[in-house]
Amino acid sequence: MAGADAALVANLIAADPTQWESILAHSKSTAFSQYGEDTNWWLLQSSLEQMRTTIPRPAFILITGDLLAHRFPSTYATITHDTNRENYRELVLKTVDFIALEFRKRFPDTRILIAPGNNDEECGNYSVEAGGRFLHDTSDLVRKLAHGDDEVRASWEALGSFDLPHPTLSGVRIVSLNTVFFSDEYRAARFDEGCARVPSTAPHEQLAWLETHLSTAAQKRQKVWLMFHIPPGIDGYSSMAAYQKAAKAQSAPMTEKACVSSIVPMWVPEWTAQFDALLKKYDGTVLLSFAGHTHADDFRLINTAGQHPAFVLINPAISPIYRQNPGFRTVTFAGDGSLLDASVYYLTNLEFASNKTPGEWKREYTFSQKWKDSRIDAAGLGALYDRIVSKQSDRDEWLKLYNISSAAAYVPASAVPGLYCADEALSPEAYRSCFCPAMLNSAAAAARH
Repeated sequence: MAGADAALVANLIAADPTQWESILAHSKSTAFSQYGEDTNWWLLQSSLEQMRTTIPRPAFILITGDLLAHRFPSTYATITHDTNRENYRELVLKTVDFIALEFRKRFPDTRILIAPGNNDEECGNYSVEAGGRFLHDTSDLVRKLAHGDDEVRASWEALGSFDLPHPTLSGVRIVSLNTVFFSDEYRAARFDEGCARVPSTAPHEQLAWLETHLSTAAQKRQKVWLMFHIPPGIDGYSSMAAYQKAAKAQSAPMTEKACVSSIVPMWVPEWTAQFDALLKKYDGTVLLSFAGHTHADDFRLINTAGQHPAFVLINPAISPIYRQNPGFRTVTFAGDGSLLDASVYYLTNLEFASNKTPGEWKREYTFSQKWKDSRIDAAGLGALYDRIVSKQSDRDEWLKLYNISSAAAYVPASAVPGLYCADEALSPEAYRSCFCPAMLNSAAAAARH
């Protein structure tokens, strides 16, 4: 979440989070955050109100990371010129508390489960330390929101993860996983040492922790939902952008080698491979996963050759910083833990909404109606992937929904393979086999014309 305007920062710092709403209401900036910006108060308020209108009493709420805005530390430093890190730490915790208060105001009894995002840390982006200050500072809040016990608090404090029973289904558990550790950009920093970079074994520890909990669930014949922030595999958007930048910069046509060098992993490939191996080892234990991070409405297919292939639903975001429209997803599920259907709701009038012009939200689509397929599982998403690859009209519709119906998030048709290849090709080698031929062939066809 971003502040309303710089003039209010001093008041927010001085006040208790319970007073923030009245302070933010006096902002001179009355418009909702625009494309390229993070969430301000007016957009957050409208989003939460729409969530409550859509489902007043949800079974539970999953927040898949990034409570804090992008560039939160540098924005604070620029506005306040304050170099006291303890003051910044206090503002971080107040911000997290405020967001929790706003959710609790609208959903007082609902279990709210959180996964940490790459921006959720007192030392900055991709730097959360296992057992560090931020996880310690937020552990009790996370436990309370989840209606969890001391084990939830302790595991969050250690790794930013937890495992608890599904709020409504017997024999199903929800495991929140800290996948920031797996990012190619992860560099642990220690707050108590001036946010200095420190060595970290957190990725190994997180995978070992996950295996322990999957093993326990399998032994008890329980099923698992996973939730995390950064999805596994390849960053399709960044790979696409890197390819386009390289192609524009050089006079000669792109080569296979140049294409390969533009591929950007979302996770370190080693961690993706080990995660994939765990899902194969505990085949059928993990029913589904939810992620965030990309701000897009997307999915990932895992272990597609296995007996029980897995999938990840990537949820849209409230923040329009990547030029998508603000949106959120609702799902319905069966008694066995499988998904029955899903819908996405989005803000239709972002450019005109303000504290005087209410945000207009509507249901963008429901999965079963849009794709004429009742299956939200690996098989159904695999069939959808095949349609995206092979049929232009389905690819165009998928891309529209990927960007939450935002005309501001333009992607050239020739670059779309960079996005959809990431849905099924999780390793750099598999992604190269999908991405590079499509991009090079597209460039060759354009040159012939």
